Amino acid sequence: MGKPLGKSSEYAEQLIKLRSIERYLGITDKMPDKQFPESQVLSQIDGILDNVGDDVIATAERIAEIENEVKIKQDQAKALKPLAGLTLDMELLHGYSSLAAFVGTAASPVEADVSKVSYVNEVFTSTSGGTNAVAVFVPVEKAGEVSGVLSEHGFSEISVPRGMTGTIAGAISTLESDSKRLEGEEAPLQKKLNDIRAQHEDLILAIDEHLSIKAQKAESPLRFASTDNAFVIDGWVPTDQFEALKGEIESVAGGRVQVERLDASEADKLVEAGEDIPTKLNNPGVVKPFELITRLFAIPEYKEYDPTPLIFVFFPLMFGLILGDVAYGLIVFIVMMMLRRKFRTPGWQSLINIVTISSIWAIIFGIVFGEIFGPLGLWDYIFSGAHYTGLLGTVADPHHVGVDFGSGFYGPLGRIGPEIGSFAGGVFPMYRLATASVLVLIGVSLFIGIVHTGIGSILGVKNELAYGEKRHAYYERLPVLLFQVFFGLGLLGLIAGGLGHPLVLLSAAVIVISIIMMVRGPEGVMGATHIPFFVSNLISYLRLLAIGLASVGVAFAANQLGFYVLMPMLSGGAHDGFTTIAIVVGIVVLIMVHFINLLLGILSPFMHPLRLHYVEMFTKFYSAHGGGVEYSPFGRVRRFLRD
Repeated sequence: MGKPLGKSSEYAEQLIKLRSIERYLGITDKMPDKQFPESQVLSQIDGILDNVGDDVIATAERIAEIENEVKIKQDQAKALKPLAGLTLDMELLHGYSSLAAFVGTAASPVEADVSKVSYVNEVFTSTSGGTNAVAVFVPVEKAGEVSGVLSEHGFSEISVPRGMTGTIAGAISTLESDSKRLEGEEAPLQKKLNDIRAQHEDLILAIDEHLSIKAQKAESPLRFASTDNAFVIDGWVPTDQFEALKGEIESVAGGRVQVERLDASEADKLVEAGEDIPTKLNNPGVVKPFELITRLFAIPEYKEYDPTPLIFVFFPLMFGLILGDVAYGLIVFIVMMMLRRKFRTPGWQSLINIVTISSIWAIIFGIVFGEIFGPLGLWDYIFSGAHYTGLLGTVADPHHVGVDFGSGFYGPLGRIGPEIGSFAGGVFPMYRLATASVLVLIGVSLFIGIVHTGIGSILGVKNELAYGEKRHAYYERLPVLLFQVFFGLGLLGLIAGGLGHPLVLLSAAVIVISIIMMVRGPEGVMGATHIPFFVSNLISYLRLLAIGLASVGVAFAANQLGFYVLMPMLSGGAHDGFTTIAIVVGIVVLIMVHFINLLLGILSPFMHPLRLHYVEMFTKFYSAHGGGVEYSPFGRVRRFLRD
């Protein structure tokens, strides 16, 4: 094993001191507000470690001393309070050579029993708040007997502070005033540390990053196999950086170095032998936040497909399909913009970006569904021509907007909501609560499930072939692909035309073939026992419809309750004018119900698409061999240092 480079110990000492400063200042990892060039860090590192650091450490140590003194004095004052009624000065409670002093509290009077064992005694007592304070003085030779007597009376000794004079009550007052004085001294010192933190926090974290990189590089020879004349090391680097790395190494070594690179076949053999080749996730900026969802499940193995782009495509789409409301989507978008400034760590920023992109899809689907705070909400108020005028203003009349499920674009099954005149030929928007809309959305949900699980199965086949598992690829992964795709297509055929539909007949034939392939697979007949699981996978995508209908149903009920029940009822049944009280009560109810629905509407559209990815899709192809190891290079990711 090689030896660390010369400055390794220096970097370690500097890091220890710097992290002490960080601890005293309460500095933790965060997203940088600014970045620093390495030249600026190098020029200011001594000033931070020496001048600022010494000041911080001295100030923090003084604060610790003050806090310790305050605690001692507060504890002493608290201990002395039961003795406040004793008419003795502090200096008389201790310091005798021929007398034994017992000062504390007792559960019952002690004078009589003390006199029995020591004729010579002096006992002082006081009672306050149900507590009996006693001070007993006896000759030293009687101390043992008196101690035994006092214990029978539940005596509890109190330690009396030394060096204090005057009455006990005066001593308590002095201790309390000293505590307040010390606390007053601590406040400006704490403010000083807060000011130093505000001024230097990002620079200190940049120095920490710089020293960590230097220390890591200086200790790298510990990973080398070394002799007196040579060393050898192996490791991993992204393919596109290999030539640059090789050139730099050869330049530094003056050509006296041998750099070899594994070819693809050798890497494949290492993977098949169980070698953990690291994986570097590499996605474009808009896709990168969705790596958070990938990491929550597992890092893809070296030869696996990174599912992050798929998550980027499907997750926001599913989120928007479930939430599907212009107002809800706008509120979520605005809240995410506000949170972006407050939560700046990488994890929070990724999560905020995911929800922000998803909220845009919620707005898009809200336009498709014609929902602004649910159906019969503001969409109809803004766009519909069917209105009536009351005290509240112009409001959509439910008797003119299809609440009775009258006929419309969807035929005799009807729809909820108005037909927007000439816009899109009178067929827009598509109200979700209409029966025909539900049937359409069932088909859409199943179609998404077919595509989603189908892509997963295709990647499963590809992965198995990459690991040399042809039988698993063709008789385990491929049958699942055929079964689920044609089972879903068969359901769509049933919806479209019944049992005689050609798509149903074709799907039935392919399903039989896929089951035969499963039986011939690695698990034999047991392979077919997974069929209920594959069926449930597809049916599970109906949650995209069901959860969305639950949310829109609550929003619809809120609008009906507010506009068409509470306001008319509180206005005496009038539909042509609402009273002020009716308006206020109706709006309060609307806000409360929509707020609760929005909270649920954020959680459910996030959790259910997550489940569809992790359970229904990822199980078809992802991390079947246990998950990968993320690539972590020397120098790590620079956040506070400018490259």
